[in-house]
Amino acid sequence: MDPHVEDCLKGLPIGIYRLHFTLSRDLRLTSFQGSVWRGIWGRQLRMMSDGERAAPEELPAWISKEELYEYFMLTPPPPDAPAMRRYPHVPHPYALSCAWHPGALDARKGEGICVTLKLFGKANDLLHVAILAFARAAQDGLGPRRIAATLENVEMFRPEPGAPLETIFAPGTPLKRPRPAPPPGCRAHPTPSAIVTFLTPLRLQHEGRISDPQTFHPYPFLMNLVRRYCMLRLFHGRGEAPLDFPELSRQAENVRLVDNTLHWVGRRRYSARQKREIPIGGVMGRIRLDLSRAPDLAPFLCAGQYIQAGKGTAFGLGLYHVSTE
Repeated sequence: MDPHVEDCLKGLPIGIYRLHFTLSRDLRLTSFQGSVWRGIWGRQLRMMSDGERAAPEELPAWISKEELYEYFMLTPPPPDAPAMRRYPHVPHPYALSCAWHPGALDARKGEGICVTLKLFGKANDLLHVAILAFARAAQDGLGPRRIAATLENVEMFRPEPGAPLETIFAPGTPLKRPRPAPPPGCRAHPTPSAIVTFLTPLRLQHEGRISDPQTFHPYPFLMNLVRRYCMLRLFHGRGEAPLDFPELSRQAENVRLVDNTLHWVGRRRYSARQKREIPIGGVMGRIRLDLSRAPDLAPFLCAGQYIQAGKGTAFGLGLYHVSTE
């Protein structure tokens, strides 16, 4: 593996946090909870920034309370950005992961529900802000009936094999400051034959169109992962990493799609900010890739399990798992 690739992957600490809530009343859960959580969480961050609700006093020096909503929800490039200066947004410093169901589920009073929050790089300095916003959002209510839920605890997930979940926060106790690190799996790429299972819809745009099962190709998928990881590192991690992008592109062209059992899942979400429905459909299922001629892309494929891929990662899209059998 190119040492620059290994260095790039080490430059983005990732914190993976699982927030557990208990429902106060029965609640019908949608098949895609990520859009619900993102909406109510963002509302709480906006109220903190606008002064409608108190924000934590202790914030890192690089951000003010007025910038909390903008940083998480809009994420504009800084004025001195070395890349993406003409874009209105850069990759968000987080991704959500929620269980995907083919249809609605009924959760009963007293039952638990959970959401997984991934924070990238320096965003981990704002974990206490994120937890407070989630707790307030759940207490204000979920779904059209505004069913209140109570935050029970927050666990940190460490992706080492056999590592237990560590409780880092519960109401009434101080937050244990975590030390996130690049997932160790990123340093060991899978065997040349990798099975990729998409757990939530992958909404991958290529040449102006969203890839469907018939048009899916490994090249845009893998290069999306490379660009996403590098931009997350640039804006939220340890800065720019020197990579041979022409060589990575050449390797991506050599990746062979051995098997494709993808199917299309159509979904829409309602955006309160834009006041319209927005499509969030994408492909789910499995593919098998032959990476024997792409040794420097296999680590990015592994790392992508933690940063997710394509459009809509802030809502939980693009979550996948890599295996060899």
